[in-house]
Amino acid sequence: MHIPLSEKLKSIPGALGIRLEESLPYTVIRKFGDLEIRRYESFRLAQVRMSGDFESASESCFRILAGFIFGENLTHTLTEMTVPVFYDREGAEWVMSFFLPEEAARLRPEDSRITFRTTQEKTVAVLGFSGNFTEEKMFESRIELLDSVSEAGLTPVSDVWWAQYDQPSALPFIKKNEALVKVEELI
Repeated sequence: MHIPLSEKLKSIPGALGIRLEESLPYTVIRKFGDLEIRRYESFRLAQVRMSGDFESASESCFRILAGFIFGENLTHTLTEMTVPVFYDREGAEWVMSFFLPEEAARLRPEDSRITFRTTQEKTVAVLGFSGNFTEEKMFESRIELLDSVSEAGLTPVSDVWWAQYDQPSALPFIKKNEALVKVEELI
């Protein structure tokens, strides 16, 4: 996989937690302490599924998806990295997803393991956490998120998934990570 120079240069401020990548837009509807309720419009995802341990699966998924946006697609078009990178656990498989900006939504992969999904508009409860993005931290944040959702009197209507905003080389204490769950609409 060839990483464009522009993406390599982003890693310099990225190591300090300065995010230059396009970020998925959302609207904050309400806050309950550290719990944030957001509204996401519909957006398109490129996804890869892998079984195995989290670290190996996430490395493999990332290489495949990064290759796709960095030109390993049918038109050899390069597009920029976006944030966050989403992670989900479905049975024995890990699912990694990149949100695709409008200009990348029509790209077609060379790798058949890449699939696409368009999400529907949704209301989501989000709880942030910092530090290195590990399987242990993910599942700790899951418990904290569901407890916070319950304390706020909200009802989760999906499984929890996770978002990672920073590169692995960023300083751990400034890394932005989130646990997310879809909730019933607020009245």
